[in-house]
Parts: sequence; C-alpha cells; structure tokens
Amino acid sequence: MKLKPTLLLTLALGSVAGLFAQQPSNPQIYGPVELPKTLIVDSTDVNKKAYSNTLLLNAALTLPNRKGEAVIPDENGYFRIPKLTANNGNNSMAVYSFDFISETYSTGELNLYGKGRYALYIDNKFIKSIEKTDAKTDSVAILSHPLTLTPGKKIIAVKAIILPKDSIEAQFKILYLKKGQKAEEAVAEQKSLSKEKYLTLEYMMNGKFISSVETSPNGNYTLLRYMVKNKAKTDYYTQLRNQKGEILRDDNFLNDSHWLKHAPSTLYKIKTEGKRNMLVIQHIPGGKENILVADLPEKSFVISPKMDALYYYKEEKGPKKDEKVIRHLDPDDRQPNWRNRSSIYKYDIGTGISTPVTFGYHSVSIMDIHDNGNKLLLGIYKRDWTKFPFYRTSILEYTASNGAVDTLLSEQFGIDAAYYVPGADKILIFGSANAFNGIGKNLAKDMPANDYDKQMFLYNKQKKQAIPLTKHFNPAVQFGEFDYKNNSYVFLAENGSRKSLYRLNFKTNKISQIETKEDVVKNFSVSRINGSVWYIGQSTKNADRAYRIEKNKTHMVWDLSAEKLKGIKVSECKDWNYTSEDGTVIEGWYFLPPNFDPNKKYPLLVYYYGGTSPTQRTMEGAYSLPMFAAQGYVVYTLNPSGTTGYGQEFAARHLNAWGTRTASDIIEATKAFAANHSFVNAKKIGCFGASYGGFMTQYLQTQTDIFAAAISHAGISSISNYWGSGYWGIGYNSVAAYKSYPWNNPDLYVKHSPLFNADKIHTPLLLLHGSVDTNVPTAESVNMYNALKTLGRTVEFIEFTGQDHFILEHDRKISWTNTMFAWFAKWLQDNPKWWDDLYPSVSL
Repeated sequence: MKLKPTLLLTLALGSVAGLFAQQPSNPQIYGPVELPKTLIVDSTDVNKKAYSNTLLLNAALTLPNRKGEAVIPDENGYFRIPKLTANNGNNSMAVYSFDFISETYSTGELNLYGKGRYALYIDNKFIKSIEKTDAKTDSVAILSHPLTLTPGKKIIAVKAIILPKDSIEAQFKILYLKKGQKAEEAVAEQKSLSKEKYLTLEYMMNGKFISSVETSPNGNYTLLRYMVKNKAKTDYYTQLRNQKGEILRDDNFLNDSHWLKHAPSTLYKIKTEGKRNMLVIQHIPGGKENILVADLPEKSFVISPKMDALYYYKEEKGPKKDEKVIRHLDPDDRQPNWRNRSSIYKYDIGTGISTPVTFGYHSVSIMDIHDNGNKLLLGIYKRDWTKFPFYRTSILEYTASNGAVDTLLSEQFGIDAAYYVPGADKILIFGSANAFNGIGKNLAKDMPANDYDKQMFLYNKQKKQAIPLTKHFNPAVQFGEFDYKNNSYVFLAENGSRKSLYRLNFKTNKISQIETKEDVVKNFSVSRINGSVWYIGQSTKNADRAYRIEKNKTHMVWDLSAEKLKGIKVSECKDWNYTSEDGTVIEGWYFLPPNFDPNKKYPLLVYYYGGTSPTQRTMEGAYSLPMFAAQGYVVYTLNPSGTTGYGQEFAARHLNAWGTRTASDIIEATKAFAANHSFVNAKKIGCFGASYGGFMTQYLQTQTDIFAAAISHAGISSISNYWGSGYWGIGYNSVAAYKSYPWNNPDLYVKHSPLFNADKIHTPLLLLHGSVDTNVPTAESVNMYNALKTLGRTVEFIEFTGQDHFILEHDRKISWTNTMFAWFAKWLQDNPKWWDDLYPSVSL
C-alpha cells in the first residue's frame, strides 16, 4: 500500500456538523544521540531482576523547551529511525514528538506499527514500551493504548532505541483509530482533511495575554504588562518600551513598578529586604535606584505630588469573632474583615514622622490629591439599613498644612469617586444618575435610573453645585485619566457591546469619541504632558494588540494576536440585530462554525449576560463564543433590555423586572434568528449564562419550550433567598429590585423566581456551581436541583469544590468547560458519549 507523504499521525475523526474531531501537527525529532554505557554494579537489582534495555525505554522523559527538527514520514507513512554516522559501540536514542490537537470529544485507540524498540509517552507521562524487532506485517500493531481526546492539545512522544547489534532498519508509524475502524479507513479520512487549527480550551487557558499598559507622564516610555499561562502555572512580567514600541528593558525592577505622576519619567516600587519594605525610585531609561523611604510604615499608600510625603492606610482591627459562637453584628458581618476599619496617616519623608490624618469609626479613603500637594479629597462612607438608599458618601476637602476641612458633599447617594480638575477650582465626580437629586437623569420624573449605568458630573467648589456631563450620553462611563496638555479627560465607556475611548473637553464640557482600531479597549493610559494615548484591545476575530495614538494618528506597536493566532482559523463573526414590537433595537452578533457550509443545518447556542453589564465583542475569555463555535455550533449572543451602555432608559429596564422584558427579548430574538437563518436547526437550540445570566437560563425555561438544552452557572433560583443569603444580595437588589422587598412586593420575589415555577421547566437543565460561592450561594442550585428531581425532570447538578463565583483553579476549570461541551454535545448533537464518559451512570 503506497500513500503520498503525509503528516506522521493519521487520525480517526468524529464528524460534527462538517467539522473534524482531531488533527496532528508539528512532528519533530530530537536526536539521535549516543547513550552512555550503564555501569552494572551487580547482576540483579533489589527485586532480583537482571539488567534490560527496558530500563532505557521506561526512563523519565521531559521534552525540551526548544523545537526539534521537523520531519515527515516516507510514502507509506513510516518514520525511519536514523542511525548515528559514528559511535563507540553504544546504544543510541531518538525521540519523536507530535502535537495531537482535538477539536471535540473522541474515544479510540492509539496504535503503533513497525519494527524496533519503542516507548510511548503522553504529555511527558510514560504509558508503555515494546521491544519487537521482527514484526512480519504492518497491519498488526505492536503497541496499543486506549486514548480519550477532549478539545485541546496532547503531546505524544515516541522514544526509539537502536542497539549496535541491530541488523534491521527501525521504522514505525502511528494511527489513532475509532472503535471498529480499520487503518486504511483512518488513512483515507486523513487525506481529505484540512490541516487548519481552531480555537480550543487549550488555547484559551494557555499562552500570553497583555494585562495592562501604563505610559510615562512625558509619553516617551510605556510599561506593557503581561500574563503568561502554562497549564496550572501563571507568570507575570513587564516590558519597558519606547514610543515606537521597541523593547528597551524587561528586568525584574519593572515588575510591580509604577510611574510617578508628577515626574517626567520616574518609576517607583516597593522592594522587600527581610521584614523591611523600602520605597525605591529609578529614573528611566536606565538610572540608578534611589531609596526614597528606607522603612515603609505600610504597603498601601499614595505619594504626594511634591514627593515630600506619603499618605498611607492603617487598618484597625475590630472586635474579634468567637471561634465557636458568632454573634452577627450586621448583614455584612459575614464578609471577611468587615469589622475592621482604616484610617489615614501622613508620613513625612524628610523626617520620618507619621501623624494621623483621620480618626473615627467610619473608614476614610483618599479620592485624590491636588497638584499642589496640600489639599486632599477624602471620602467617608456610611451605611444605614433602615434608610433607602443604604449607602451614602460624604466628600471632604482637607488642607494638610493647617488641618482645615471643608465639607463639599454630605451623605450623598450614588457617589463613587471624585478627582481635582487640573488648573480649575472644580471636581470631576463619578456616580449614578440618581445622584444630586437626579439632575443627571433623562428619564421620567418618577422613574429611577439604573445605578450601574455610571455618569459624570462637574462640581463647582465655590458654588457647591454640580452639573451633569453625560445626561444625554448613552455609553456607560468607566474610568479615565487627565490630559494636561489638551485640558481634557480621556475615559473608557461601555458603548453597547464595545468599549470605546472618549475625550471630555473642559473648555466646552463636550464629549467626543476617540477613534480606535479594536471593538473592545481593555486598558489604556494617557501621557499627561504630551497627550499621547496608549491602549490595548481586541475584537471578535483577534487577540490582544497594543496601539499608540499621537497627534490623531494611530500606530500599532505590537500585534500579539498575529503571534498567538498563527495557523489558527477563527470563526467568522456577523452582526444581526433584532427589532422588537415596540421598535427597540436589540444588538446582537453571531459566530459561524469553521468551514461553515450554508447548505447544512447546525445546532444553535444562545448566550447572554443581562445583569446588567453588556456582553462584549472579544474573542478570548472563559465564555469564548468562537471557541464554542469551533465545536460545530452557530453561536448567537445579544444584549437584551436592562443592559448598560445603551442609554439610561434601556438600562433602567433592569429595575424591578427580574427577567420580564429581558426574557421576552431573548426568546423573540432567538425565534427570529432561527427563522431568518436557514442553516439553523430550530429543534436543536441551547442556551447558557452565568450569575444573573444563570438566573435568566432558569427563568427562560419557565417561559418557553424553544430550547433543547440549557446550562445555568451560579444561577439564582429564589430571589428572596439570594436577597438575604448572598454577600451582596441586599445591595444588588437595591438596584435590581428598587425599593422592593419580600414583604412589600411578594409577587416580584415569588412569581419571578424559577424555583417557584419549577413545574414549568421541561428543558434538560445543567446546574453548575462553586461550592464556596459567596456571591450567589450554592444553595440556589441545590434548591432547583431538588425541585426538578422531585418533579422527575431531566436535571444534573455539578459542584466544583473550593471554587467561588468563578471557576479559576486550572484542573477544575478544564472540567467545568468540558462539562458544558459534553452537555451540549449530548442534547444538541445527539452524541452522549462524552457526557457518559465524564459522568457515567451510577446505580444506588
């Protein structure tokens, strides 16, 4: 049998909606190398076994970080083991490695054919070995091993040993066969397959990510910070780059360093020697380190603009809890460290003297320090459970030289942050549209705004008056930085499904959008001296990229995406908006499976968050939609009513609704999407969401039967139970259930709770939850699971031990993601094998 040259591994594939399950890539060889002779001290070992070459085969193997030499098999698919041109009569060894990439779930058998002495390793773990030099045929494997593949990558290694006395030419090939499949069938399948790679869980959980950018005040340099994930290990490092993006340094000093805001290009960081923490500075690009403070009193501090003082936080321990009997002092007393309070101290750098700035029961924070270094904006936060709203903020201006205090705002609702406007006697304040008696609202007078839809106000200190800046600005404000050169404030805002940059001009109080090259700006920094802007971002079809904007021109300084996505085909993304009966446009977009065929029918997945931040147009993440699309699905997502970033009225629909309008948007949009796209199998639609989206998953199943499978992660089943049991239940409901409580609006808490409507649920429902979730207690899933089991409905409940609201631990995260993949494969692709293997039937 003669074949054209192919890659080494020939795989059996499980076709799912036109996709293949696995593909081999990157075959490499290390060696051959001459092996040193083994010193045989005794004729047998402690177990009375004689020396054997099996010891060489079974010895530990760890592939080096460097790449090996690329290699291809002969026309029959065999690799011939090269011999050393010269040796000293010793044994020699060669190691072959291959990336075994699986796009979906598959079970089968790995078979090695040929002549020679071999050992098989999977992910550096020894599996088995064989010494067989006289194989008569290539149709019978000399070594076989069961192999289960999940989406991701395994590294297969074959170790080959050649003895000087060997007369045969060692050769092997390796095939992955499905149960009952013949070798020639696997080879034939392989010949017709594309060699493209798609997004997998392996990609999402490993590799390099740009985490943040920080530009020097003069704009000459920037710090780019990275996170590098390699399985369970995560490393962080920082690079210093110039205006062109060229790397100048990447040494340890840069890690955890920050720019001094009022120096052109000076970094500071905390260095630890023994029990002593030092504050050191360094002038860039490569100046000498200088100790600014030899012994820091605390590690949490703010540096005065004149570098003559530090203002640090000192935590005062509150009354201790009894280890055996705990008396709860407050609804928030369950939260760690709630009983502690923080005060502010001033540390004089010249003398080393510390003095208390604040004293009292309530915690105080520094909101900002004036450029003159003498005035501070202090925030005092109070809470009263008997008065709505519960949380109030006071802002004081403190003069450090004489201790004078001016109360600018007293116990105001909805104030989050405040900053001095450079060169003006004004303050930029962030908060809810409900703040300042609702002057920032553009809603009906008796209609409250969604407090998570953040706004900006300009506060005049002399008149003690605030004016709204974003009253008719639809995007939801997040954070920003001052641009001294252009007398403006550059800020990030949720612009629907995008995150965009904007500029507030203090001369006109007008806001304009800054053009960016990515859908979602993840992080940015502004040079306050020259006005340049650096940002990092990504879109639906690319990973992180870094840019610099100067004089209205954008320069890409590093394309990490091109490096990460080399050889990977990302799913095509298209926009599709739904217009409801009242004319509201619900923004949505969808991903197609790789190698999409419009003449085929594909199962559909629908994803939403809805509580109340928008889903964003990114490629990466725990819920990477193109990763799910690579499993053979069309994946549709939308931002339904109640989402921030689309204006105050749209966001206010979240209040006192708990699913009413949101569910209708999702159901009707999904129906319309399926009806308008012939390639969607309307009988195979699944939905999934987390947190409030998990609640929405459960609630949707009480309202419709259009879904064939559903997944709720950390979902709320009983609104009243969540109101009292979640760490932030009361606080969250002060927005989502504005002025509504279980005793004054029982219909909201009962009729909208999926638990009280469990008998209406017939969709196969998977409940996922962390066992120590402090946001949405695990009991929310327990209650729904018990209800559906009592009703005899199809339900599964998978709990991840030691995990909070997010599943973060490496192995558990893999299990969590594969559990979702397997559930949808079972119900939407009629392939229960994956689920049954993960969670086999147990008779009790």
